[in-house]
Amino acid sequence: MARTPIKRFLIASLVAIAVGLATSPTPAVASDGWSNVVEGEGTIRQLVFPVDGPADYSDTWLAPRGNGRRHLGVDMMGDKLTPLLAVRAGCITSIDWGGPGGGNMLVLQDADGWEYRYIHVNNDTPGTDDGANPYEWAFTVNQGDCVAAGQRISYMGDSGNAESVGTHLHFEVRRNDGNWVNPYPSTKAAEDREECGSPGVNPAASPDTASGLGYWLLDNAGRVHAYDAPHHGDLSSRGVITAPASMSATPTGNGYWIVDESGLVHAFGDATFHGDMRGWILNGPIRRIEPHPSGDGYWLVADDGGVFAFGAAAFYGSMGDRLLNAKVISLSATPSGNGYFLVAKDGGVFTFGAATFRGSTGNLSLSQAVIDMAVPDTGNGYWLYAADGGVFTFGTLGFHGSAPGTGRCDLGPSVAMRVTDTGLGYWIALENGEVLAFGDARHHGDRPDLHIEDPANPDAHAHATIVDMAVRGSAPDETPTAAADAPSGENPG
Repeated sequence: MARTPIKRFLIASLVAIAVGLATSPTPAVASDGWSNVVEGEGTIRQLVFPVDGPADYSDTWLAPRGNGRRHLGVDMMGDKLTPLLAVRAGCITSIDWGGPGGGNMLVLQDADGWEYRYIHVNNDTPGTDDGANPYEWAFTVNQGDCVAAGQRISYMGDSGNAESVGTHLHFEVRRNDGNWVNPYPSTKAAEDREECGSPGVNPAASPDTASGLGYWLLDNAGRVHAYDAPHHGDLSSRGVITAPASMSATPTGNGYWIVDESGLVHAFGDATFHGDMRGWILNGPIRRIEPHPSGDGYWLVADDGGVFAFGAAAFYGSMGDRLLNAKVISLSATPSGNGYFLVAKDGGVFTFGAATFRGSTGNLSLSQAVIDMAVPDTGNGYWLYAADGGVFTFGTLGFHGSAPGTGRCDLGPSVAMRVTDTGLGYWIALENGEVLAFGDARHHGDRPDLHIEDPANPDAHAHATIVDMAVRGSAPDETPTAAADAPSGENPG
């Protein structure tokens, strides 16, 4: 069957998926005399779908393969370098790097003793068919490593005797009694569950007051919606009608900046105006405003990769003069402010100044575009977040959950991901105004049914969407005084 996942996510917790049904220890014999083979449909084992991307496959269990061989797995056709995921929590008991026939392969064994075999793993340098077999583009784990369900462990390829067949994963399942079983029913069930997320696979949340005092949401009408954070005004209260692009909070938590797509910056609360793009002709719209950690400046980034620095924010370079595979969608500063990251829609990450490259998804096949990047103050990595809810973890950061992992089918597109002050969690804002909290992030409220009122026609309501989110830090200069979603009013003088 052809597979194009609606939801895709990386799981990096050590929480195992539910245990499958019990099986009989009695050895099985197929009708043609093959031993240790279960001929029927077999048990449906609860798995994470092994391919993190589009895959085309069908039930070819025990189909003839020539020379008296039978097919003891399922072949999942896809794109080279598509990530392959651990179907269960367990340990890597075997890695064959460059063996004949199956080429690169690995074996994952779960806590119940079941084995899952991944065969024809990639053996080519990205963008080639050279057979050079670089280990880092074959496997992301080593023999003996223990992994979480859903963790990336290798990449799809055409190694071994798959060179003439095409890129695919040959996936096998072996019970803990030594019998091979048909993996198709289990992979099909995993795919069906993934269409709407996999309930229960997110790590347990642990909300903490140290995560942050509140947050603001910015909608497409330029209105700010405040939750356990003071409302200092917004574009609508100033009569600004240009399309808002981004907002960021000051380090004190007592103000924020809003930038529109033309690069005009508006300061509210204790935020200081340091300049903007008035009078400039841009090659692309502004996508993000990122404050310097001191609060004495900020950067603006356009979707062509152009970076513009103001105040204490120094210019370290840009992608404005380079040919990009995808538009730039965000800029994130290092904790010191001595560098920054740019991230593109394909997940390509570009580092400048003191920013350290930890990895990217630029060479991978993504179901949907990356929409945001989150960098904690710890400086030990970053998260990338895709529009379909996929969370990609780089460095030594932990995985705290994803939208698909909630198991909800009613979630709309995501627009922003913001990290907690501790770096032990994050919030995800959805286009409809809903906020999801993961890890130690506290939920301060949301508004999942936004509308824009027309003063000339009070009975008419247009649908509003959220475009960005900003977090009020846990140590501002004063205690929060505003209730959730304070109404827009006159800006402070």
